[in-house]
Amino acid sequence: MKYKSKLICGLLVGTILISGCSAAQDKESAQNIEIEEVTDAGASDEGTDQSAVEDSSSKSGEDTSDNSNEDNSGTSADSAGDGDHSTVADYDYDYTEDIKADVKAVVEASSSLQEELSNIPTITDKYEDLFSDAETQFEMNVAAGWYHEIWDAELNNIWKRFTDLADEETKQRVLADQRNWIDMTEEVVAEVLGPREEGGSIYPLERSTYLEEATEYRCYVIANELAQLKGEEFTMPERSTKYGTFVDNQGTGSVYGILITRPGWEEGSEEAIISAYRVGEVTGSFVENGDGTLLFTSDDENVKGIITIDWQNGATFKVTEVTGDSIFHPDEIYEFPFVF
Repeated sequence: MKYKSKLICGLLVGTILISGCSAAQDKESAQNIEIEEVTDAGASDEGTDQSAVEDSSSKSGEDTSDNSNEDNSGTSADSAGDGDHSTVADYDYDYTEDIKADVKAVVEASSSLQEELSNIPTITDKYEDLFSDAETQFEMNVAAGWYHEIWDAELNNIWKRFTDLADEETKQRVLADQRNWIDMTEEVVAEVLGPREEGGSIYPLERSTYLEEATEYRCYVIANELAQLKGEEFTMPERSTKYGTFVDNQGTGSVYGILITRPGWEEGSEEAIISAYRVGEVTGSFVENGDGTLLFTSDDENVKGIITIDWQNGATFKVTEVTGDSIFHPDEIYEFPFVF
């Protein structure tokens, strides 16, 4: 998992720097990519030049240095889209326009949406030096933010093409879904990663890496809609059969319940968080059942159940056994239809 590998790198950097802090380490960590806000223009009658998401290139946020410099000459990636180029690790340079040009080049060079999405990761390779050359946690946070920006730029690009082709009914259906995704994202991040104030200096890296993966999948969701309009064959990516984040949003932009399955910190362990609407939250572990489902046991062993993951339709949790006092009851089924 990209998330876990980058997190480990971040922890290693933090460990190395404990004994000898440089001036760069004193900078407050952050590379805050703001999730795009839906515009009212997306619902206009004309619609052909509207996008449901504004450019999310605002990198500034609390406790972070700006990535943009007045003088960017000689230290950035060469102009994107004009052939091979490599980056010199410059953590103050604003790569926004370079990334947009890279994405545009991939779009123009691809014969299908499937090929396009499979080629977007090659852009990440161009910016690998930013991550591999990072010597402080701050620099790793910045690099992770640009990785997320690549998929964010692709999402905007796909969305524009979708709204250009979709009829009003289709556009409004997908727009409502997209707005909900945007509105829920920060709340989901907080559920998955915990409060920012408790996350320490590595939190921006964790946040950007999670958003990178979530935005990549969202690109596939919108591309699938676009492929149907174009009459193209399109296959959604294979994802983990046991790890994921699924939300009960009651058809809104708010998180009413959430189911999270992920690796535990101990070797070979698996953990799950189940927050059910109007019921409460239970945490525990799970094992694979052999039939594609996961057998859940709460930490106090009072609640057992079956988690079923379906990347097209979300996830469900069915309570199979309850002992002692519990907020759950046998045979109850909880649905988490929104996939992150």
